[in-house]
Formats: sequence, C-alpha cells, structure tokens
Amino acid sequence: RVETAGTLTTPAPALPTPPREDRAGDIPAWLFHAAPAEPRPPHPLRPSAPDGATAVANAPGTRFAAATTALARGRLAHRMFEVLPHLPPSGHDAAVTAMIAAQKELPAEAGLALAAEVRHVLAMPELVALFGPDALAEISVSGVVQGVGVAGQIDRLHVDDRRVLIGDFKTGPRPATTPETYVRQMALYGALMAQIHPQRDIITWLIWTEAAAVEAITPAARAAALAALAGASTP
Repeated sequence: RVETAGTLTTPAPALPTPPREDRAGDIPAWLFHAAPAEPRPPHPLRPSAPDGATAVANAPGTRFAAATTALARGRLAHRMFEVLPHLPPSGHDAAVTAMIAAQKELPAEAGLALAAEVRHVLAMPELVALFGPDALAEISVSGVVQGVGVAGQIDRLHVDDRRVLIGDFKTGPRPATTPETYVRQMALYGALMAQIHPQRDIITWLIWTEAAAVEAITPAARAAALAALAGASTP
C-alpha cells in the first residue's frame, strides 16, 4: 500500500506483457523478388507517330516556321471536319469565319483556302457515310495489339451492320509513296477496332485533303505493317 495525503491506495496490478509474435509470414512475397519486366514499350504507342518519325523537329528558321504552320493547318482542318458536318450548309460560312479568327498561327487567306479544301472533301460522294449523322469524330481508342500498348485518336469512324469505316485526314501534299508511318497508323487503328467488331469488315482510308483523294490501306498492307511492328518490338 501507498499512503498519499492521508489515504491509502493499492497499486494497480501490472499488465502482462503480450508474447512476441513472429509476423514474417505477413510480409508479401513480392518484396523478395525482382520487379517484372515493363510492357513493350513502357508507354503506349501513338498510332499517328508510333516510332517518332513524324515528330516536329526543333530546327531554327524556315524549317521551324514551316512545321508550326503545318501543325496549325492540321489542327484547323480537323476542327472544321469535326464541326461542319453537324451544321446545315447555311451555317458553314459563319462557323468557318469564327474558327479561322480563333487561331493566330495561320493567315486568314490560308485559312480560307484550307476551308475550301475541307468543303470539297465534305462533298465527295464516297465519304457520305463518314460525314453522316451516325458517324463519330475524334474518337479516343486504346488497347493492346500483339502485346504492345496503343493509344490514339481516330479522326472519323462509321460502324454499320457489316463494316467499320475508319478515316484519317492528311492535310499536307500527297507523296508519291505513302509513308510507312501512315500505313502502320491505320494498321493499329484497324487492329483495335477488329477486337471490338470481329465480325465486321475493317476498312481504313487515308483522306488527302489537298489532293481531295481517298487512299485505301488494304488488309494485306496493314498485316505487313503489324508484322514489322511486332518484329521491331521483340526484345
């Protein structure tokens, strides 16, 4: 007993010490193993430039200015292709004027010339489905193709009972030979859509706005591009 200020108190009994537990079994096993290999490649491929071949060079002078103008032209064309199909023809002039005024990297004259190209393409009979009311614009897509992560954006997409139609706009001059990068881009888009619509025919078109031409990328060309991609990405 302890006497405190004239009173007697009894100390509380000491609490028993809990037995020591070996908790090594609770440590996750993955802490003792090397991390798994990262996917091939560690970041998703961008179909429009899967190997960086179309990246803008940071070159001075006229090369840089030309690249900047080309990018501005492409952005404006894509915006027109996204907006104009949803407007009545009577509203095209006002919309075009507003879109040209909203960007500062392209002269108004160049913007008007580009708008004429866009309108020409919109009127092409073979593209009626791509610009119809049930077509989609600027569709983000992602997935895995042959073990490679892919993330991109399809310019125009139309799906019906028998086919999937994919259109991609190219606003520069049409080259004599289609760049492999463009073929591979359409091959990746086609492969992703085939996973979603395995029973439908996959049709991929490059739409050259300056030449007002539609170029079909055949299934054989897409298969060859995917085979080359698989070989290049194999460790």
